[in-house]
Amino acid sequence: MTTIRIGCQLPQDTLDADHLIHDTLECERLGYDSVWTYDHLSPFWISSGEALECWELLSAIAAQTSRIKIGSLVTNINLRNPALLAKMSSSLDNISGGRLIVGLGVGDKLSRNEMGAYGYDFRPIDERIGRLRETIQILKSLWRDRETSFEGKYFRIFRARNYPKPKQSPHPPIWVGGKHHKLLDVVAEMGDGWNCWGLSRSERAERESYLLTKCAEIGRQPDRIVRSWAGPIPTVRKGEPYSKFVEEIKTELLRESNDRIDYFIGSFKTGASNQEYGAFMEAVRSIA
Repeated sequence: MTTIRIGCQLPQDTLDADHLIHDTLECERLGYDSVWTYDHLSPFWISSGEALECWELLSAIAAQTSRIKIGSLVTNINLRNPALLAKMSSSLDNISGGRLIVGLGVGDKLSRNEMGAYGYDFRPIDERIGRLRETIQILKSLWRDRETSFEGKYFRIFRARNYPKPKQSPHPPIWVGGKHHKLLDVVAEMGDGWNCWGLSRSERAERESYLLTKCAEIGRQPDRIVRSWAGPIPTVRKGEPYSKFVEEIKTELLRESNDRIDYFIGSFKTGASNQEYGAFMEAVRSIA
């Protein structure tokens, strides 16, 4: 029987790091498997644009926790050179004692203005996918090999060394986030996990079928790939019974997910209460 795991997408649209660390410690106390941060320099859905930086926040969390896994959901590969990302991730995997999950994505049209504001080009999907493939190749080599030389279409490095190596063996898990079929090709070929959001149950089933077909074509065992769901968690209404709130979350999860999902990640709003974190965990466990 597959073990269902539970994660928290932190309410990162705040400048209060202490509050986010408090939320993380509460998740660790409750028994969550992981906490996640998003990689937006100025989130497009927040008028103020306020948010702490993804990797800096993960480092602060790593220093304050001992068990819970930490991850990026997801790192935008357009924002950092892959050799720099290899160094960052190796360092953080050591700082955290081997608790890092590296989520990667290529950005989508909703990020276009945000990326342009910071001087980054928003490239066509085929180029972004190509950059993702090369990023994963470089990460794995720099995590594993004594030194790396690589000459691809988009990146080139020469006799680069990356120390310390990650604590995890063979390397931190790589999750790919997104909905595009071309991203699923990368998941099947190179990923340890797949995360998506905003898909209906039928859309999710279609993507699952595509992923299974792709795995069969290349001889990959699909059960080696973690399939995760991510989505928003409602705020408990004043006076609402706890049991009713749990059932509300459970109903939503059943509506949007399927039996192939083995990881549920709730995205919580700023100021989420301990009760809300507890209710999400209880709802997931009730459908496991």
